[in-house]
Amino acid sequence: MSNHNEKGDIVILRQTKPEMCGGTDATLDKSAPKTINSRDIVYFKAFSALGGVPEKGGLEYLSAFAAPAGENTFIFLEKSDCAFRRRDEKDTAWALIKENVLPALADLIKECGLAESNGFHSETHGLPENFGGRVSVKYASGEKISFSNNQSPILSYETGVKAAAFFDRALKCERAPLPDLSALTQIRFSEERKDGGYTKCSLTLNPDGTWTNRKSQCFDPPKVYEGEKQVNAETVAAIKKAVSDCGVLAWEKLPQSEYSYGGEKTLTFVFGGAEVSVKGGRVLPDEISRGFFDIELELVTKN
Repeated sequence: MSNHNEKGDIVILRQTKPEMCGGTDATLDKSAPKTINSRDIVYFKAFSALGGVPEKGGLEYLSAFAAPAGENTFIFLEKSDCAFRRRDEKDTAWALIKENVLPALADLIKECGLAESNGFHSETHGLPENFGGRVSVKYASGEKISFSNNQSPILSYETGVKAAAFFDRALKCERAPLPDLSALTQIRFSEERKDGGYTKCSLTLNPDGTWTNRKSQCFDPPKVYEGEKQVNAETVAAIKKAVSDCGVLAWEKLPQSEYSYGGEKTLTFVFGGAEVSVKGGRVLPDEISRGFFDIELELVTKN
């Protein structure tokens, strides 16, 4: 069903009927700028099918992320030269680098004309997976770029190749130091809920090399539940793998999400006298954002 109704600056281009199975909803925000002047990126987040030819080594899929992390820059890149339905065959890498590559990324965004699609969003219901993608860029000036389409590629093949090359180069920059996981002595988790309830866990290395998880939970103040459990080496190894694979120790100074999730969660990693604290709800690429939840699940639910 085609429709050109307007609600303020939002033009409804297509809208499915109520309770209709399938169909496409599409909108255009007329207020979304088509030119961005700022070069000060708060975060860049994009993924898209690219439509390359696998037999010729063409890129078929790209996901890229960049954001300032204090004095450093957090970089993520996932790409695939195989068919879109076989993204298990993909290259994934992240790095906390010392170089500020964000102004150069802003120039690339302008060169590729990403703002020209700003404000367009289309969702075709019933698709088994996202055959298109989404771009989200936020600038310190308040300017934003946001567009999406889950039915077809949102980045041109040429743009995908340029972006992949840019992020490949960024991943080769000098890396900022991060604590060595072999020196980890404790992981603490805390959740403070708006109703006054809380959950606190501390997974601590014992002198004999074993680990103990101590838990304190309050669901109905002032009643508190306390518990203690020995944690096996396999569980600790799984937690460390999540930290390493998802780059959790590099998240500490990433920008916070604009959306509230009902409570404040924090993971703190202790290395002797040094600590790294990561709050939940950081802006991250979807592919590695699960890292926080995976660790929380092990500490709170499984143990």
